[in-house]
Amino acid sequence: MIITAIVLWVVALAFILVTLKNILVRAVKTRRCMATVSGVISDLKEKVSRRNGVISREYIPTVSYTVDGTEYSKRFTKAYHADTYKVGQTVEIMYNPDKPAEINKKGKSNKADIVILCIGVVIGVAGIVLLALQ
Repeated sequence: MIITAIVLWVVALAFILVTLKNILVRAVKTRRCMATVSGVISDLKEKVSRRNGVISREYIPTVSYTVDGTEYSKRFTKAYHADTYKVGQTVEIMYNPDKPAEINKKGKSNKADIVILCIGVVIGVAGIVLLALQ
């Protein structure tokens, strides 16, 4: 049972560390990328992955936008459904006014990160309970 508790703590620590990193990156990007501009999806690539016989697809858009007369093209937030983005679609871009080439691909919301953080905490507590029952 001690090994199971240790495994649970390692898994919990991995969940917590990855989530905290994501929360910090999102906070920094949100703080720096405060200006908004409309952009247009100029390209859409489909990435197909096969793992253990399961096929998954990611749709990676390129967004083009103009700031102060300079046009930029950047990869944008990937999607997992084919109908999320269409070439020619207009989207709002959050960019860094000091470096317009820097955009926030993570968005403002961190609800998913909070859920994953809670899962990590629950797994860690399960490890403690398992050890206490020993």
